[in-house]
Amino acid sequence: MEPRVSDRLRMILKAPYVGVGATEESLRALMAELGYRLPEDYVDFMRVTNGYNGEVGVRGFVCLWPVEEVVPTNQANHFREWIPGYVLFGSNESGDFYAFDMRKEKPKVVAIPSIVELEYAVEVGDSFVDFLERLAETP
Repeated sequence: MEPRVSDRLRMILKAPYVGVGATEESLRALMAELGYRLPEDYVDFMRVTNGYNGEVGVRGFVCLWPVEEVVPTNQANHFREWIPGYVLFGSNESGDFYAFDMRKEKPKVVAIPSIVELEYAVEVGDSFVDFLERLAETP
């Protein structure tokens, strides 16, 4: 992860990073299982943290699942069948989900309500880092 990106994230992510980063093997296995090349800024973040659970900025909160939980969570809840082309990677304290819209050439981050209806999905970032920065600024 670029030092300037890492520095920005350390300023907005209020909880300490826990554990060790995801291994290259686990990241490759995740992408192979999903059948998608995940956004590089997300992959870089997971190499350092392998998940995050805590405050973002002053009012935001996010739970970013460890790479080992992404596929099982998507499978257990049948998300891949219900919302093809999306990869859920986290949630908020309200039970809503965050996902990459992999149908785009450059995947965007969307928030999907817990009722899992795509008509209510809202774009919340042009990239993974942009998503976290926007979440930190949310009033």
